[in-house]
Amino acid sequence: MKQEEMKDFVKSIPALIPFKAGEVVEVEVLNKNRSVVLVDILGLTEGIIPFKEWGEEGISIKPGDKTIAYVMLMENDRGRMVLSLRRADQQRVNISMNQKYQDKETMTVRCVEANKGGVLCELGATKGFLPVSQLSSAHYPRVAGDRDKILAKLQEIIGESLKVKIIGFDNKTNSPIFSEKSAQVDRAADIKVGEVLEGIVSGVTDFGIFVNLGEFDGLVHISEASWSHISDLSKLVKVGEKVKVKVIEVENGRVFLSLKRLSEDPFVEVIKKYKEGDVVEGKVTRIVPFGAFVQLGNIEGLAKLMDLSDKRIIDPKEVVEEGKEYKFKVIRIDKEGRKINLSLKEVEVKKPKTKPKTKARK
Repeated sequence: MKQEEMKDFVKSIPALIPFKAGEVVEVEVLNKNRSVVLVDILGLTEGIIPFKEWGEEGISIKPGDKTIAYVMLMENDRGRMVLSLRRADQQRVNISMNQKYQDKETMTVRCVEANKGGVLCELGATKGFLPVSQLSSAHYPRVAGDRDKILAKLQEIIGESLKVKIIGFDNKTNSPIFSEKSAQVDRAADIKVGEVLEGIVSGVTDFGIFVNLGEFDGLVHISEASWSHISDLSKLVKVGEKVKVKVIEVENGRVFLSLKRLSEDPFVEVIKKYKEGDVVEGKVTRIVPFGAFVQLGNIEGLAKLMDLSDKRIIDPKEVVEEGKEYKFKVIRIDKEGRKINLSLKEVEVKKPKTKPKTKARK
């Protein structure tokens, strides 16, 4: 090769390297001593990582290891590329976080700070955000509307470790967004419908009871709490109380439970005792605009407004009083719907009318 051609070839070498200073590249460790790490860069050239640029990773790496490094100089005074492991730490973290996201990996994070929108969590040296909407039922703040109360509830879990998955990344900071609910799906996968489990009541709300089953909570909806009507669940169970529950549904990591299905349905026994046309005695337990509920053993029957009187009435209280007993006729038994319809007017109408007394003749 002529001298001029050689000069042109040397000048063209930098153009053959597909990166420049300030970028991150993959390297393979060739050798290591106390002051420097010698690396191969994509098989194109060699570079060095000075001791002050090792960072934590540089202490443990060894020949044959592959990692990523930040390009500081394309060429030093000895013609070698100079790189940094320390300056590539964030890129390395980003790659690691993205891999965990792709693999849908479940990991443990520590809650370090709360605001009204969620919880800031640490995963090693990385910080990410866990929105309120992505908390599991066990940690969800059950205080509707009041943002100060929500914040107070979130602050209760500061310092705790939670199982989460990465569900995305913040557009501005590229920090991970965590979800405790998504991680719960895997843990709930082994729960089978029909299982009877023991747990601890972790919360009582207007709509149901939360029961902690170890790593997550299940929900007993108010309709599954008792065979009889109950309006205040706090009268049935208390937070911290041990309870046995039956699994009735598992969906997307959410576990739905039942307290009442651990006992026999009292409706089955009642419909064996009564039949349509029977006249029964029952106590009025609740009066509602559309009628009155009547206690029949362990269940309630309903006397609708139109079945309370043969006269036109607007309010059931015109005819019946809560807490009093009356005789009713069973007019319909709905086995599938677990309903018994009663009639007061049919009993009242059929009462024999007393004849007026006639004056004795003198």
